[in-house]
Amino acid sequence: MAAASGPHGRLTLPHLVRIFQEAAMRNTTRLGISSPELIRTHNSSWVLRRQTINCSRWPTLGEKVKVITAPSGFTRQLLTYRDFHLLDARGATIATAVTEWLLLDLERRRPRSIPSHIAALEADLAPASAHLKRPAGKVLPPSRAQLRRTAKVAFYQLDFNNHLTNPVFPELMLEPLGGDFLSGHLPTSIDISFQKEARFGEELTAIAAADPKGYRHAMLRGEELLATMWTEWKLLES
Repeated sequence: MAAASGPHGRLTLPHLVRIFQEAAMRNTTRLGISSPELIRTHNSSWVLRRQTINCSRWPTLGEKVKVITAPSGFTRQLLTYRDFHLLDARGATIATAVTEWLLLDLERRRPRSIPSHIAALEADLAPASAHLKRPAGKVLPPSRAQLRRTAKVAFYQLDFNNHLTNPVFPELMLEPLGGDFLSGHLPTSIDISFQKEARFGEELTAIAAADPKGYRHAMLRGEELLATMWTEWKLLES
């Protein structure tokens, strides 16, 4: 695929999340365990709980890239993991992501156990040594809001689960950093923890605060915490 770009002529974090999400959908469809199929058979859908991205180089407009993705394990039949590798035209890895998913019961809006026929896929996975390292610890919110931006959830920001789609969370949580900072910097490390859903028309507040090594971010609905994010950055080279 060809990379889309933002104002600085490079792939953006929200679009990278979209690319990874599309690759995951294609792979789960091939495996027969996609969200649309599970909605039909189990009234359940995959929900992203955490995503950790490391990027050494952001591709430029029109540059050809390739995504490789595969499941990488299960935990107690409640969580499943999936790895991503973004490759450039020479086959070099320029970004990786580790994701953590749970299966949501759409009637109760609560997590449910992963069906045995899905958990059985673990027998065919690559060995653990081939998987990316899973994140440890929690993604903490800012202790105080140095920067703040509010927004309402728009209709076309919803996914087929009828809640705010995953790529929009980092998109909104980056906004408090402002155009000057975002135009002159590129993220190198991103760790996002998704905790609660957001619905159409709800007013959300994104907050951020500088940390010695990066920024801490959070998405709030009133006082309710919906997501947290940690980012590290480098200066954009001319």
